[in-house]
Amino acid sequence: MYNIDTVVDELMVNTLMNLGNKYKEENNHALSEKSYKEAYDRMVKLANINPRKYKPLLIDIYNELAKLYETQGSYDLAIAKYREIVSLARILLRETESLKYVTLLAHMATKIGHLHRNHHNRQLAQYFYTEALEHYKILEEEENYTYHRVAILNIQLILIEIYEEENLFENAKMYYKSSLALSQKLIDAGLQDYNHHQGKLHCDLASIYFFEADFENAKEHYHTSLELLIKFVQIDSESYIESLAIVQNNLASIYAAQKKYDKALFYYKKALPHLSALAETNPAKYGHNVAVLFKNLASIYFYEGDTEKAEFFHFKSIEIFEEFSEYNAQKYNLELASCIIDGVEYYEQHTLTLYNAENILREYKWDNDAEILLGRISKLRKAKLRERV
Repeated sequence: MYNIDTVVDELMVNTLMNLGNKYKEENNHALSEKSYKEAYDRMVKLANINPRKYKPLLIDIYNELAKLYETQGSYDLAIAKYREIVSLARILLRETESLKYVTLLAHMATKIGHLHRNHHNRQLAQYFYTEALEHYKILEEEENYTYHRVAILNIQLILIEIYEEENLFENAKMYYKSSLALSQKLIDAGLQDYNHHQGKLHCDLASIYFFEADFENAKEHYHTSLELLIKFVQIDSESYIESLAIVQNNLASIYAAQKKYDKALFYYKKALPHLSALAETNPAKYGHNVAVLFKNLASIYFYEGDTEKAEFFHFKSIEIFEEFSEYNAQKYNLELASCIIDGVEYYEQHTLTLYNAENILREYKWDNDAEILLGRISKLRKAKLRERV
């Protein structure tokens, strides 16, 4: 038999929650918060009478309040409510041993991680994302674990970003490898859309190895990425052309460093049309890449003894660096000066051009790279004097 007071409180809770939702839709946040809090007070009263039935329902009220605070931009208040859900879910998990509370804990840890991430607190974001992954481990035997794998992959991708921002590349590599294995499991489960994750993950992991000068591992992952990206770019060139260009350009640079000039030339030629197309659309972002590629092509043709092509690409790189230095001197002037010096050292250009480079470098006399370039100028002048004697 129902207690009339309990029935009334239940009805009032439902009414107040509906009012809270209505006020929130109308952007009347003060009345919305007031309604939710009144609903909470009545639900606490009901939970004291019948904890098993009503205590879990407190979660819904905490959740609505948290979402309301998020809408208002009240970051700390939102996190406080989500953490109350975490505390309650832990209690309910101990009492019921229901895995639905493990899922809830994973979702809440992820949500709190997102909030900290959005407000630039990487340390706390990392903590809660890692906690979410620990909760998901408990759910491995669930039938719908494929659904959880999608959430896990998304968390791992965010952790990769965090570790890369902190230059913790060993941690990032660990999650890259885990993400590659996980995305493959999703593909095996029939989710073919995750093929594109494989291509990008291999590319990004290879890039870490590339910048660490671990060229063998970089090549392995770049080649795997290349096989996938070539398929994707035929379907959707706009989404994948950048990754494809990066892979081909960096493979070329690796082969050039290993003095395998035929392979380097092959991949630079493959990358050039892609980077040129990107530069036409967004010159500020990709023009520099094209200039560096021209510079690298000039270097390869020089080593192969093709002076005509070497000089052609050398002058093209100077042309681009001059153009870009006009609107961002800080970024491009040192590279422009380096190209001018290359012209004298490798392409028999007149030493008078060194004055142009010297004038540029005077503005950066405290810069270590500028000091190195000034040292090259000094050596070149001395060498030319010795030639005359």
